[in-house]
Amino acid sequence: MGMTDTPMSPTVWRRWLAFELTRLRRVAGLEQKDVAKALRCTVTKVSYIENAERPVVLRDLDEVLLGLYGVPEDRWSSYLQAAKKSRQKGWWERYSADALPEWLSLYIGLEQGAEQLRVYDAQLITGVLQTEDYAQAIVRRGTAELTEEQISRRVEFRSSRRAVLTRELDPLRLWVVLDEAVLRRVVGNRAVMRDQLQHLADVADQAKVTLQVFPFEHGAHPGMQGPFTILDFPWPTDPGVVYIEHRSGAVYLETPAEIKDHTVAFEHLCAHALPPDESVALIRDIAREYQ
Repeated sequence: MGMTDTPMSPTVWRRWLAFELTRLRRVAGLEQKDVAKALRCTVTKVSYIENAERPVVLRDLDEVLLGLYGVPEDRWSSYLQAAKKSRQKGWWERYSADALPEWLSLYIGLEQGAEQLRVYDAQLITGVLQTEDYAQAIVRRGTAELTEEQISRRVEFRSSRRAVLTRELDPLRLWVVLDEAVLRRVVGNRAVMRDQLQHLADVADQAKVTLQVFPFEHGAHPGMQGPFTILDFPWPTDPGVVYIEHRSGAVYLETPAEIKDHTVAFEHLCAHALPPDESVALIRDIAREYQ
């Protein structure tokens, strides 16, 4: 197992447990209808649990599922602990829907428990790397008609996300490829951009952060169809998730073909972008242009 000390979010604990319960059921040679009969529930409920759409009830796990699946009793505590953690509240859940819509809340839960993020963006700096002033400029120029309090809450939420990079136990591994346009687009004002780019360059010094820039002069590339994020999780049986955001929500891609397609695209982006050292040098050069 080895999972109980990993600093994952409730969302990711639920995801891990869903994968495990699906695996255990299949190893036991059971179908979802067999589990539904044992739990005296519908097959739909079992499906929700195995798709991580609903946390498993602790009593169902303790009194029915672990025994039904033939799990050795010395391993029960790990599964029960995971179930308890899956039902806790993440820090982001204290925000109301106007600051954090439900579709984004799911992503934040995954982001906060991921082992690695691989990000390509051509329009803006990814959330966990944004300064407060940059984030505020983004929120203010959005289409939502927000009060000052709502703007403040959204900026506070974005700032809280950054802690995942510096948490004491197992910080997030982050690999970002940015189109040069992101560095050239003046968000807020020149001072905001200068501070944001200096922050980018400073964060790139962290051991688990890799930052690359795809310069204009390198021409066409696989990211021209749009930005995307690949989330990887800390156990080998999970293939990961591709996250693609749009104006009204987001798409979560999880089939092996979809993940492979985006992984290959990201590898090509990394291969043809500037190396990390040259990327950071370019970022610092552009930051000086904003003086």
